[in-house]
Amino acid sequence: MFTLLRRTLFTPRRLFLLAAAALCLAAGGGWAAWRLRAEPHLTAAEQALDRRDYPAARRELAAYLQAWPESGRAHFLAARAARRLRLYDEAEDHLRACERLKWDPQAVALERVLADVQRGEMKAEPFLWDRVEAGDADAPEILEVLTQYYLDDYQLMRAKDCLDRYLRLRPDDLHALLGRAYIWERLLYFADAAKDYRRAVERHPDDDPARLRLAKNLLITGEPAEALTHFERLAAHHPDDPEVRLGLAQCRRRLGDAEAAQRLLDGLLAERPDDAAVLAERGLVALNQNRPAEAEGFLRKAVAAAPSDREANYNLYQSLLRQGKDDEAKDRLAAVGRLDVDLARLDQVTKAVIQSPGDPALRLEGGLLFLHNGQEEEGVRWLQEAVRLDPTLRPAHQALADYYGRAGRPDLAAVHERLAGGGRP
Repeated sequence: MFTLLRRTLFTPRRLFLLAAAALCLAAGGGWAAWRLRAEPHLTAAEQALDRRDYPAARRELAAYLQAWPESGRAHFLAARAARRLRLYDEAEDHLRACERLKWDPQAVALERVLADVQRGEMKAEPFLWDRVEAGDADAPEILEVLTQYYLDDYQLMRAKDCLDRYLRLRPDDLHALLGRAYIWERLLYFADAAKDYRRAVERHPDDDPARLRLAKNLLITGEPAEALTHFERLAAHHPDDPEVRLGLAQCRRRLGDAEAAQRLLDGLLAERPDDAAVLAERGLVALNQNRPAEAEGFLRKAVAAAPSDREANYNLYQSLLRQGKDDEAKDRLAAVGRLDVDLARLDQVTKAVIQSPGDPALRLEGGLLFLHNGQEEEGVRWLQEAVRLDPTLRPAHQALADYYGRAGRPDLAAVHERLAGGGRP
């Protein structure tokens, strides 16, 4: 009977079915384990979004979506990361997936509005402010996007208002503190900037870029001893960083240690002989040591490398005057005067733009002044904003065409050349 029972239970067909079932169970268990192993990717993505590391968040979410392609939350977070990286088509693909998966339609609609704002479209501005005033859970995200828009549009006081509100919600946020300090500096309120930089460094002591910005600000506010402590800490982490070494030299000079400053600067010049900032500082050290002829050599090179550096021009004038080179000194003083006129007008224009942010003529004038005074990145930004406000503004297109031609971007130069000639935007 036992033999008969064994033959009945273990026929070839039954063995095959049992093996197949075992394989299915193993495969199902493996699939479940694989999907379970994907969970840390979602956690890592959320952490990356919190610290604004959007490329890392995008990578983690892509890995997670391989295992969980029907996760509405993952698609939503992926859309947000892509938007912050200005990958708008990719963000829209994820938002469509969110709609298919019945994700919160209001959240999806908000993401689309925020993408529009990032691209310069502000028709939804009242709607966004209503949500902020109502204490919306997404208020920090809305305020971040509004802040960047206002900064790009040079509406500094509106941007500062956003950051004030953001910091009431998240008082120790590094990027918000640095952003508000940047605005204080643009408004020339360097002591107020120092307060925000100090708080940023106190709350985030391992963030070296924040510490560098504080140290440089302290040189402007006339606190070289405190600046020196920060530059020395930075030097311990980044001993070869030229910006840190220059900061150390500036601190040493201001604290009366000209020899230490000279050693630092000579070391930098051996590696970077055409660095305008280092040349200007080395010339000032020589001038303070009452060696005007030596100073002249460094300062001439500094002015040749950065013609719009007002301080280098003035120090060159001083070196010439002390050597009795009166005619050359007079010419250099006239150059300083022209720079002062430009800088005074630029100050007027920037203040006017704060009051009238939609005036393309002011943007054009400011952009040209920035370019003329060596601040090319800012100048291009202002000119781009001018043509956004008035796409037919030919002088702005011509200035952009000239800039892109010099910068080795013939594609963009050709576009703006065509528009400068009256082509359709």
